[in-house]
Amino acid sequence: MAEKISFLYLFIIIALLTLLFCYQRQVKIYEKTVMWIVLLLALIQRGLSLAYFISIGEYTLAEALPLHICRLVCLFIILQFFLQKDWLDQIIFFWGLFAYASFVYPVEISPLTHVMGITFVLLHSLNILFPLVRYFTVGFVPSFRGSLLAVVLFAIYLPLVAVFNELTDGNYFYLVERPFFHNMASLPYFY
Repeated sequence: MAEKISFLYLFIIIALLTLLFCYQRQVKIYEKTVMWIVLLLALIQRGLSLAYFISIGEYTLAEALPLHICRLVCLFIILQFFLQKDWLDQIIFFWGLFAYASFVYPVEISPLTHVMGITFVLLHSLNILFPLVRYFTVGFVPSFRGSLLAVVLFAIYLPLVAVFNELTDGNYFYLVERPFFHNMASLPYFY
């Protein structure tokens, strides 16, 4: 079942990618409108996720914070609407690469008929497609310097998340409930 859901979500993202390529000229012409739409979708994604966790009584430090890397990228996309900085595009692109991995490693994905399924497809579509939107609108291109910045910030992020997981019994960045290497000791797995 999870494989079918993953393929459905992958199909949706490929369809959106195709539309983006087919209408790249319009994306450039209507840049402000496109950015407003992206902002609205990012706010809807974060709002739905937050509302869901609150409504089921599971808004906890261990589960609901935006500390998973894809959730942080979504917040960066919201910030980018206001800041319009190349360095933020670089982080969004390089950290967003983890969104691609969401379709490779086996994590539990809710169906599209569930709120969390909708938030999943919104979140990962934004993570994957936003750099392309920025390419079509402002000419964003990933750079080596941008990759270094993303790596340095990731080197700060990961240990903080590991400590936070320990304090809250959380599983941010899947450091506790691992998608693979289940029998590996914690320290080598972390590295």
